[in-house]
Amino acid sequence: MINANRLKETFLEIVQYDTGSDPKSVTSPSTEKQLKLAKVLVSKLKNLGLESVVLDQYGIVCGTLPGNCKNDVKIGFIAHMDTSPDVATGPVKPQVHDYKGGDIRLKNNVVIAADDLKKYKNHTLLTSDGTTLLGADDKAGVAEILEMLQILKDNPSIPHPELKIAFTPDEEIGRGTENFDIEAFGADIAYTVDGSSPTDIDTETFNAFNPQITITGIPVHTGYAYHKMVSAIEIANRFMDALPADETPAETKEKEGYFHVLNISGTPEKVKMDMLVRDFDYKKAQKRIAFLHSICEDLERRYPQAKIEIKDNEKYHNMNEKFAAFPEMIELTKQAVKMTGLVPQETYVRGGTDGAELTLRGLLTPNLGAGGENFHALNEFVSLGVMVQCVQNLLNIIQLWNEQAPHLTAKIKKISPCR
Repeated sequence: MINANRLKETFLEIVQYDTGSDPKSVTSPSTEKQLKLAKVLVSKLKNLGLESVVLDQYGIVCGTLPGNCKNDVKIGFIAHMDTSPDVATGPVKPQVHDYKGGDIRLKNNVVIAADDLKKYKNHTLLTSDGTTLLGADDKAGVAEILEMLQILKDNPSIPHPELKIAFTPDEEIGRGTENFDIEAFGADIAYTVDGSSPTDIDTETFNAFNPQITITGIPVHTGYAYHKMVSAIEIANRFMDALPADETPAETKEKEGYFHVLNISGTPEKVKMDMLVRDFDYKKAQKRIAFLHSICEDLERRYPQAKIEIKDNEKYHNMNEKFAAFPEMIELTKQAVKMTGLVPQETYVRGGTDGAELTLRGLLTPNLGAGGENFHALNEFVSLGVMVQCVQNLLNIIQLWNEQAPHLTAKIKKISPCR
């Protein structure tokens, strides 16, 4: 029932909308251009027969596909519209490749290496032209949800419970769900479609802090600075030197945590630093924050005339702890992946998802694969065949919930944030 060509055309259409988010913006959404795609998606959802389709003041698109069976479980499917601001986000000129082997060479000497493509021989691959991000993260997820809905519209005999759909802005800058109204969304459980491999079910994320450090020094004319100047830049350098060199993103893998200085700017009078502190173990994440405080305290003793402020800015927790209350959800999801003919893998994300924050707020939301590779880079790509598998996973999930939810009604009511 999955129409691969239609799925491809939907994806190629929506990736051409530049929806890069902006971490420096204070608006919601962070960029006006995200609203252009949001309005297109509102129209698409209405055409697919969804009800109560809205685009709210924060750029979140929501809609409901009424159920056609007695099962009263309400399942949410969520993907984000924005793309990472790490590299150029538009104008996107998508390319289609009938891949037979070797490197794929794009403009500006951008190369997708053959080593990255080993398992994709004879696949139809979708890329940008090399001048911008492709945006498969997460427009692959958006396109897959739309294809799922189209199949349900074209085949009304397929039984399904009520489905709640949401497309969010600003996920890439960690603000995708800060204005998300879980109660109004109305789902009992949900899935984000925002991962890589269709085999993967992401149930763990980092515990995340985004510390902000402000160092205030005493600027003095350099000709008269002896024993008078206290340079905030020098103190910032000392702070950087105190961080463990082998605990950065570039030196850690798997479930190893890290410190990362994301941004630093200023003058001898004042320096501001933005950091990321990540660890899968919450107690270890807290120890990392305590370590940063100890560095600041040591520097204040060394430079008593300076002022050093640190804000911890706790962002989200590892969502795994919440799934212990409803392990049946993960087992059902694994079964859905098996039905696609794949071997399911319960995995972790070295980052965060909208689902992590929603889970910690009470809406259990594991993350499903959407098929993309080389996220946040000019050599990003996605396989059309893999996207088809991701759609099949969604259809299987709907089927299994329709069959099994009646046996889980009591638990669903217990864990649902909307009942």
